[in-house]
Amino acid sequence: MSKRVGSLQALPGWLNRLVVWSQRHDVKGKYAFYRWMCKHYSDSYVCYNFDQASFVLPVDEWCFWLEGGPDNYYMDEFGPFCNLLNKLGPFSFFDLGADIGTVSALVSRNCAGLQNIVAFEPNPGSYAMLCHNLAALEVPARAVNQAVSDFDGMVSFTTDNSQTGDHEGHIMPGSTGDTRVTSLDSYLADNVVTLADILVLKIDVEGQEIPAVKGSLANIQRASGAVLLLEIHPEVLASQGQTPEDMFGEIESILEVNWFVPKFAQQKVDRQQPFFNQFPAQQYDVIALTPSLDYLL
Repeated sequence: MSKRVGSLQALPGWLNRLVVWSQRHDVKGKYAFYRWMCKHYSDSYVCYNFDQASFVLPVDEWCFWLEGGPDNYYMDEFGPFCNLLNKLGPFSFFDLGADIGTVSALVSRNCAGLQNIVAFEPNPGSYAMLCHNLAALEVPARAVNQAVSDFDGMVSFTTDNSQTGDHEGHIMPGSTGDTRVTSLDSYLADNVVTLADILVLKIDVEGQEIPAVKGSLANIQRASGAVLLLEIHPEVLASQGQTPEDMFGEIESILEVNWFVPKFAQQKVDRQQPFFNQFPAQQYDVIALTPSLDYLL
């Protein structure tokens, strides 16, 4: 494997093994070790090996230390999500806001019906690791260094440059910049991608969730069924003056779907009640199913 991935270099082998072990175990002093690694090895990546594939991630991403590595990444939500996908026939997976490809890799390792992956990520630091991680998968997978919305053009992208992978980086619609943005429908019209009958979209695009759905609508409607995984982030919604009901309502105005919460055993969202009257106020992934797939839950 190359000693460098993007701007990051490999850890010494012994230290990489120690970090992998530490991330996977709940041990005393773990956070102190994480802080020490960030201080002395912030320009390095951690490498995991899965069968014949490798997966790299930044040293300074605390979520991987917290969750036990990329193979255990928020499995209280992504475990039920993958279980649902295993009830499908062949499907194409679109990772909109892919970061370094953690969810794409989880789906690839856990879902037998996965046909292919197209993953979009505008952050250059994350994109280099995304390319590496997708290249190691057993299914055809393509990384695209673009943001996703409901228009095509060039915009500015804000990110925390202190972190190689910034989960909260976002585009500024209406601005001018050097980040290319596209709609999924435009991308698929301009590029050759073999689509399965069922489409699965994971949408984590920091405030562009609704535009991303609007920009994917033509292909969603042509599919025999679609699964959408979106994030409800109370702070992001509040910054936009919105509620979960606003997001649900806008998507339902263009696409017939039912909503489910994987973290709570795929509990169906009652659209007659406020979301946070049904579930504790925190960040969630929610699943939207088009009517032809309602029988799955």
